[in-house]
Parts: sequence; C-alpha cells; structure tokens
Amino acid sequence: MALAAANFVGDGENGGAGAYAITLVASLLIAAVLFGWAIPRIERPARMGLIVGVLGLLSIAAYWTGLPYVLGPAAIVLGLLARSRVEEKNGGTAAVILGLLATIGGIAAVIGDQV
Repeated sequence: MALAAANFVGDGENGGAGAYAITLVASLLIAAVLFGWAIPRIERPARMGLIVGVLGLLSIAAYWTGLPYVLGPAAIVLGLLARSRVEEKNGGTAAVILGLLATIGGIAAVIGDQV
C-alpha cells in the first residue's frame, strides 16, 4: 500500500503506473529471494538481521523503491529467529528494532511526501 501511495497519491509528480510496476516487481523479487530462499538458510540470523535492518534504514532515503517495506519486515523476521537462540538474543532484539524503524520510517516518508 505504501508503495502504491508513493507512486499514485499527490500532485501528479509521483512515479505513475510505469514506475509503480517496475518498483513493485523489483520489491516482489527481493522479497521472494529474502523470504523464500535466504531467510530459511541463514545460520546467523542476528548478524544478517542487523545488516538487513541497516540497509532498510538507509533505503528510507529512496522510499519510493519499496525497499523499506521489504527489508524492514525481513529484519524483523530475522531478529525474531535470532531471539529464539540464546546466544543471539541481543542481536535479534536490535534487528527487530532496526526493522521496525525501517518499516515505520518508510511509511512516514510516504506520508511526509504527500503532505
């Protein structure tokens, strides 16, 4: 929904149908790779969750790409997986927080752009 709003809502200067289609397909491909292939195979989910969470935060600057809405939830999932392991609990908590910040930041960027 946030990706659609980033492309269609506002004063007409936003991406439009072509940009939306490209960013939607790219976001879905990245989500499929992360959630369908990478996350089930990660041996150290806390470390990967931190990396993905930081990338998610950085992607807020380009929120219209859809990356915060893919990377943020991926960091949350990785963080929750890490929290189930005693040795990675702290890193998992940090990954969850980064994922939440990335997701909320991406949504806030869309809202801020529309105001």
